[in-house]
Order: sequence, then structure tokens, then C-alpha cells
Amino acid sequence: MSETLTYLLYMATDQAPMIPLDEALRPQWLFGATVHEGCDRGGYYEQGEFATEYGSPTCLVKLGCWGPVVKCNVPKRGWMNGLGGCPNVGGICIGCTMPGFPDKFMPFMDEPPGGLVSSTASGLYGSVIRRLRHVTARTVEKEPRWRNPGSTLETGAVRTW
Repeated sequence: MSETLTYLLYMATDQAPMIPLDEALRPQWLFGATVHEGCDRGGYYEQGEFATEYGSPTCLVKLGCWGPVVKCNVPKRGWMNGLGGCPNVGGICIGCTMPGFPDKFMPFMDEPPGGLVSSTASGLYGSVIRRLRHVTARTVEKEPRWRNPGSTLETGAVRTW
């Protein structure tokens, strides 16, 4: 908020150019990206892992989170002193920064329209992504063959463990 007011003061004195605005005449730097893009839980969405109850660290779309479509950078910036953002603190995004709020986003605890289709699709390709990630993890979790896993070191170093 203070950044916006400061910038407006600079604009009023012709010391700064006009703020780029989106189609709803909101500052693009605040409303250019979706909540989902900055959400700590966004990776779970991509992997098709969704929460079925509150308290889970996974994606909250099936619990009613509107983050994939709501434009707001709060998860990146935080509400106060860089902290917060509804999904980052365990809550669902209810779309409070959108022009149609609250009418277009009610009831808050229901899965958003289209959420079932997108979460199902994400679940399908997410399972493939998880399997591929496990294959990669297995290869990097092993010591290379050239390392000596024995009890003696041929380098002359003294083993301290």
C-alpha cells in the first residue's frame, strides 16, 4: 500500500511515468500474476496432490481455493511486513481482490467451477511427474561407483567418521 501511495505522489509531481494498469485499471505489478503463481502450495497442484482437510500442506483447490484464477501477488509480498497470504498461512484464497467479490466467489468453501476438471487433469499428469521425479531421485541419492565405500581411504586422508 505504501509503495502505491509513494508512486502516486511521484506521478503527481511528474517524477514518474504512469503506472501500467490491467484491464480492470489496477496496477499490473500488484495484479498481473495469479495467487497460484506465488503460492507455496502451487507445486502440489502441479503434482496433483490436493488437500481433503485443513492442516494439510498440499494444494487447497478442492477445499474451495480460488488461487489459480485470482489475480493478486499477496502470497509473494505478504499482507503485513512481508508475511501472510491466505494459502501460505493455511487458508483458502476467497478472491477478495477481484472485482466480482464476494458475489462471484460464494459459497467460499465449495470447489470453484472448473476446479474439478483442472484438478483431475493435474492429478493425471501429476502422477507421471511424480514417478519421473522418483526415478531421478533414486539416481542422485546413491554414491557414485568411483567413490570408495570401504573402510580405508586410498587418498591418504584420515577418516574422522
